[in-house]
Amino acid sequence: MNRAILTIVLMTVAAPLFGASSSVYSQRLEDPQATYLTADRFPVHADGKGDDSVAVQQAIDRVQETTGQGILFIPSGQYRLTRTLFVWPGIRLIGYGPTRPVFVLADDTPGFQSGPAYMVFFAGFRPGTHSPRFPNGHPPPTPGTVPPSFVPDANPGTFYSAISNIDFEIGKGDAGAVAVRFHSAQHCFLAHMDFRLGSALAALYDVGNESEDLHFYGGQYGIITGRPSPGWQFTLIDSSFDGQQYAAIKEHEAGLTLIHDTFSNVPKAIDIEAGHPDELWAKGLRLENITGAAITISEEHNANTEINLEDVLCNHVPVFAHFRQSGSEELSKGNIYEVRLFSHGLTMRRLGAQAAITTNYVASALKRMPPALSPAIRTLPTQASWVNLKSLGAKGDGKTDDTAAIQKAVDEHEVIYVPSGDYIVSNTIALRPHTVLIGIHPSATQFDILDSTPAFQGPGAPKPLLEAPQAGNNIVTGIGLYAGGINSRAVGALWMAGKDSMID
Repeated sequence: MNRAILTIVLMTVAAPLFGASSSVYSQRLEDPQATYLTADRFPVHADGKGDDSVAVQQAIDRVQETTGQGILFIPSGQYRLTRTLFVWPGIRLIGYGPTRPVFVLADDTPGFQSGPAYMVFFAGFRPGTHSPRFPNGHPPPTPGTVPPSFVPDANPGTFYSAISNIDFEIGKGDAGAVAVRFHSAQHCFLAHMDFRLGSALAALYDVGNESEDLHFYGGQYGIITGRPSPGWQFTLIDSSFDGQQYAAIKEHEAGLTLIHDTFSNVPKAIDIEAGHPDELWAKGLRLENITGAAITISEEHNANTEINLEDVLCNHVPVFAHFRQSGSEELSKGNIYEVRLFSHGLTMRRLGAQAAITTNYVASALKRMPPALSPAIRTLPTQASWVNLKSLGAKGDGKTDDTAAIQKAVDEHEVIYVPSGDYIVSNTIALRPHTVLIGIHPSATQFDILDSTPAFQGPGAPKPLLEAPQAGNNIVTGIGLYAGGINSRAVGALWMAGKDSMID
């Protein structure tokens, strides 16, 4: 009898809540400097049954101990977590394989009943290592980690940390659970992730910098956040929210910038908390079946409240905007309508005029919902077309001049994957019209001009390390461009590529 009960419990833990998501990196990316979470290196199960918390943390620690910052590649599988994972600064967790790996919190996992209780925590530094903020290595305790810890939160100095192509699933009875605390700064991001939240508190609690292609299902909230670190805006692109219990986003002073995002089947899309002014800019949103006000605005008479939305499509959204203080509302223009412009804030009608706080709402009815917009961020070419730069002769060892090898690779191949390394460049790399360069970590993967490189010295026009052609369809992503300190003419890039190009 006991064995039968145990089997049922294990099967419940192992079973995915939803179907597996399509993987952005369908094949293993070869990188000699990276760490791989595989069974030959770490005691990992990846079956949704065994507890993988220790193994995943060991792998993250290994990156920090060997390269300081870098990449942990995580293959397809289900990784059951029972405690908070800490992502040290500059470390990126990248999923790969035919389906995305999934971090799973099983039903009724101890410590996750009240919250916030974090599955993954972006940290400011690893205790025991040197930090100018905590010279003795002892930060104050951090609330929300399971079990309680003394790991400091990410901060304005936390750069390059990221998670990409990894999903999260949270089971029943974990009402305080939060998938990720992401209070990080420059060059940090979350991308290509689905959050199946059940009744959890939220997917993200406190955010920073930028995220894209995130999809939030269920939960009490999708995102709960205050002011990002270090007080800049938070940008969310090509993402969606569906079925949150209270609101898709609950925030204050987050400086939200929303581009091509969708909100469906929620009481509120964006709820700005009482007592807080805020800055919000959005374009190309899609709102469907919002039972309450799509946007709740607080501190409407405060000059620091700046709300601007353009080109918002609404389907069964009876109240577009609700002002918390006055109770006034901007109502729908029919079952289906488009908001060409909504703005609220301090407005100057003409130069020299007295500024005043005004509301401008321009909307009109539509007969039917237009099709969804194309993603704002371009999709990378399929991995089958990628060629590894190191397999073409580049060394990336910080000593060898790789200029000729890189230029030859560009001349002969369209899509080039650049593993971690310092690639020394002594002259301009000229891209072809369709060249795509793909790195995963721009601090660990750099094209470097050494100081006093002759081609970049003396008087004359600026000379780029990387040059994209006029009207090109180029992509350069995840690669750092370092022009050195004593190269008077050097610039990182001359970017003349076309409107659909991307440097990221």
